[in-house]
Amino acid sequence: MTNCNTNVGKKPHSHSYIYNSLRKGIVALAIPLAACGVHTDDDTAHLNTKTVSSHAPNTLATQGDSTPAQTTQAPGRRQTKAVVSAGSGNHALTSYEVRRLYGPGVFRQDALANTIVGINGRREQIVSNRFRATINGHLSTARLYWQPGRGYSAGNGGNIRLRLMPDDGSGAHRPNMSATPLATAYFTPGSAAYRGNPIFNDAYFSSQQPLVAGRIYHLVLDNIHPEPHQNYISSNNAITHEQNDRPSRWVSSVDWGTLRGSRAVGSSDAFTWSDYTRNASNGNYYVPILQLTTADGQRQGMANMESGAVDPGRIFTVGAEQPIRERFRPTRERRVTGLSFATAASVAGTLQWRILQGSNVLASGQFTTDAPNYTALQANANRVGKVFWHDAEINGGQGVTLAAGQTYDVEFQPQGQSQWKVADFYNGSLHGFSWPAAFTESNAQHRVNGQWINVDHFNHTRAGKIEANWPVVLHMAP
Repeated sequence: MTNCNTNVGKKPHSHSYIYNSLRKGIVALAIPLAACGVHTDDDTAHLNTKTVSSHAPNTLATQGDSTPAQTTQAPGRRQTKAVVSAGSGNHALTSYEVRRLYGPGVFRQDALANTIVGINGRREQIVSNRFRATINGHLSTARLYWQPGRGYSAGNGGNIRLRLMPDDGSGAHRPNMSATPLATAYFTPGSAAYRGNPIFNDAYFSSQQPLVAGRIYHLVLDNIHPEPHQNYISSNNAITHEQNDRPSRWVSSVDWGTLRGSRAVGSSDAFTWSDYTRNASNGNYYVPILQLTTADGQRQGMANMESGAVDPGRIFTVGAEQPIRERFRPTRERRVTGLSFATAASVAGTLQWRILQGSNVLASGQFTTDAPNYTALQANANRVGKVFWHDAEINGGQGVTLAAGQTYDVEFQPQGQSQWKVADFYNGSLHGFSWPAAFTESNAQHRVNGQWINVDHFNHTRAGKIEANWPVVLHMAP
């Protein structure tokens, strides 16, 4: 039995509806992150495209580069190629490989799905947001995406307890529920629950023990309201269709994951756990929408809010006259040697990519397909686009340098009659989430009637806000 509702369509009580309410502006909430994983140098490419690089010219990890690197991979095995291999998606958040990834596409999203915290039918449900810590220090606040409304909550939303728990050390990596909580906070939706709009309030912790970078933790959510049948709420997750694989192509599913614990109402038995990040639920893989902040201001998290993957209503068709670009504004100098992009061809052909500073072409190349490879995947009552990852070296692996404070465009333009499908996602920056949980050093744009405008996946002819990103990742030099 699952306790999760997946909604991607634009209808009452769907997540399209939720986002329309969300866009009206609400408050915000924060939480911790940690995980571990096995590392691999498997360079197997899961592509059905040809990648051609031609002539020259984070992530979920810590804020900044001051946090000491943590990795279980020996330095001699570190990937030194221009493009970080995805391998089997088992890189730790603290690994050298993940620290090389720069861009909003480290995690991508197809839709939203909720996990009820409280009584669901005859089952008591709790939620664990599992993470590998990339930061050190006492946890101060956690921010989540709480969703009230019919099908998601009841009454006043209950009284949600947030406990930072250690990992049990098993291969399943479940929370050690018999341990003493490392930190505790409470969230009471109250009257906000009755309005039915998303809630993003910070939960404040009384921290007893500090986070240690590299260790796996669990942020466990349970409902301690005396009447949990009548008063409960859901936490929201970013999800991907199982045919699009897990939300992160590179990061271990242990390091950032959503688990649900369940037991019979009134039982004192141990919870039975389901891991929605390692094992798909209702055809989808889950990851938490969560931001964690320490007392000294360090942050980690992932805050993808809303997806443009719904076909046909939101997904973009990119043609020769309708190119797209991700506009980067790095806050420090970054030398990048590789590029990854998630898309699919609805009309076969060539997709040219360029890195530009103004009109100056710094690097270029192309992706090609011999046959169309785009399909729409059924997701409950809706469909989402199937995508494939494409990788390219930049200037033959020599790369380009992006200077701090300058603007650079990573542009994608189909050639001839070729057409490509691309889905954006909103990064949470307008709802209290900050760098690096929200990737704010770039934003998605597309060209309409000869003008570049910010993306709005609900209306492709209207200029949107600066909260959207394309699934683009740049690889920093080894």
